[in-house]
Amino acid sequence: MTTAAMPVETKNIGTLAEALADLQTQLPHVAKNNTAKAGTYSYNYADLAEISRQLLPVMGKLGLSFTSKPTLLDGKFVLAYKLRHISGESDEGVWPLPERGSPQEIGSAVSYARRYCLCAVTGLAPDNDGEDAVLAEQAARKQRVERVEERIAATQAPAEPRINAGQQKEMQDLFPQAGIGAGKADRVQFAVTVVKRQIGSATELTQAEAKKVIDRLQQLATRRVEQVPAEAPEAVAESQP
Repeated sequence: MTTAAMPVETKNIGTLAEALADLQTQLPHVAKNNTAKAGTYSYNYADLAEISRQLLPVMGKLGLSFTSKPTLLDGKFVLAYKLRHISGESDEGVWPLPERGSPQEIGSAVSYARRYCLCAVTGLAPDNDGEDAVLAEQAARKQRVERVEERIAATQAPAEPRINAGQQKEMQDLFPQAGIGAGKADRVQFAVTVVKRQIGSATELTQAEAKKVIDRLQQLATRRVEQVPAEAPEAVAESQP
């Protein structure tokens, strides 16, 4: 047999501000009903379920409700929350969420954000950031590290067109003319010196970088030719019939 829910008596409060003022005179004391560990440190904290169980009924009697949901805003993963009043007035905002992390880390970040925002818009003092805060920070830290790695990769791997076959052949022809050793390591090191970034082979060069290497090789090749002494006129004359 299904038992109908008892209607909640709502106190007639005219505005959102008035309802909040009344709420803050009767905020419940939420006990720290959970224990968490962070390394060697342990602490007690009140979780979202306990806060909701004690706070939401009081809010409901004053015509207040709270909703929140993870969503995308301008391409960012956020928690959108709203405090509503029966008058139609509301107070809303967003809380940034980590975009990367394990399901547990993301879930804990969402749970922490919901708890933090609920307490913030009602004035209930959070007992402790708790385990969710620790996992949320881990997810945020992981995201920051990945973003730094992406920026580093972007600087080391330009998105410009790679060296073409004609440039590769020209470089191979110029290396001996410029006096660069025949070994791959010598030639790669020469290119590294010119483009000022680490590469494993010439195929990793962009076309713009290959042009720099070719220009430098041509300069060295020309200098070597200019340094070779010309034959003496007498020797040339004697060699003619």
